[in-house]
Amino acid sequence: MGKPDEGRLEDADRDDELPRRSSGLTLLGLLGGAVVVAVLLGQLTAPGPDDRTATAVAPTTTSNLPTTPEPETSTGERLPERCPAELGGLTLGPHRQVPGFAIDRWDCDALTLGPWSVVIRAPDGRFGVRSAVVTFPLFWWIGDSDAPVTRPKGGIWSANAQRLVWPLADSYAQIVGDLGQEQLVDLAILVRIKGGKPNLLNLDGLETEPTTTFGSPVNHEMQYRAGQLGQDATLGGGQVWVGVMTGASFESQALGTHAKPAGIVRGKPAIYCTGGVPGWGSGQSTGNLVWESAPDEVSYIGFSGSATKETAIKTLRALADTGKTLTPAEWLTLDRVQIGSFKIGS
Repeated sequence: MGKPDEGRLEDADRDDELPRRSSGLTLLGLLGGAVVVAVLLGQLTAPGPDDRTATAVAPTTTSNLPTTPEPETSTGERLPERCPAELGGLTLGPHRQVPGFAIDRWDCDALTLGPWSVVIRAPDGRFGVRSAVVTFPLFWWIGDSDAPVTRPKGGIWSANAQRLVWPLADSYAQIVGDLGQEQLVDLAILVRIKGGKPNLLNLDGLETEPTTTFGSPVNHEMQYRAGQLGQDATLGGGQVWVGVMTGASFESQALGTHAKPAGIVRGKPAIYCTGGVPGWGSGQSTGNLVWESAPDEVSYIGFSGSATKETAIKTLRALADTGKTLTPAEWLTLDRVQIGSFKIGS
């Protein structure tokens, strides 16, 4: 866009080139202009249909061109594209005294386009243990020692990933879990699609949690250097990150990689799994402690370094236990880098 006064300056230049009018014509012109101004002032001061003043409507009439949204600031002002999902966060070390790097990510499509998931629990099950995750529609999968099965028809079983994929409702569905192939097959037969989302009937002793998104529409993560936390020697350098997200993708990934119980973290049973954070990634991830911090809320702490699994679990658990939980409002006060429109599997 040009400077606001450029048009007016050009008009003035053109006026200088025109022949000068006579004083009589000038007087008539001034009188006519006064009448027009009076009419315009009458229109501006008369109450409109919504009883707004001229001052109130001025900003909306200055331009019909689309405007670019202002960047989100550290004062908590939100970008228009941000998903309407409230989520807090978790920091490590004394609150605001360890200079971590805050990242605010979102994938609004997860709230509207899916995929959708249902989590199934055995009577003795919990997050990532004695459980299964059904996901539909399945847009992609990576084959790993896949073998065709007769039930359900057209299904493919992967023993390494504890995963069954099968055709369903003009797409594909998958179930991942540590309940054994036979029980996963029996559960797959019970899956029905309603409103584009998976549902299960007659579970016979098993329980399901409410349908959720597969991917997380919002992810809040803090990243630190291991040395900032005094853990260079313990973790073998690298980074440490801690985050909060929603959806079933982390549990599905954990079940597919045979994650194991890792004690109690912040009062919740946790699992330890290899691989990065689903969808978002966290550099060269070595491992993550993951736990269900609230219904349909997953928290994690991970690292990249040379520590052994046993040392990493002990160190990460201690770091997480001394962290501080942030409310959604407190998270918005942090200076943070924001990344939007990231789609899992893209």
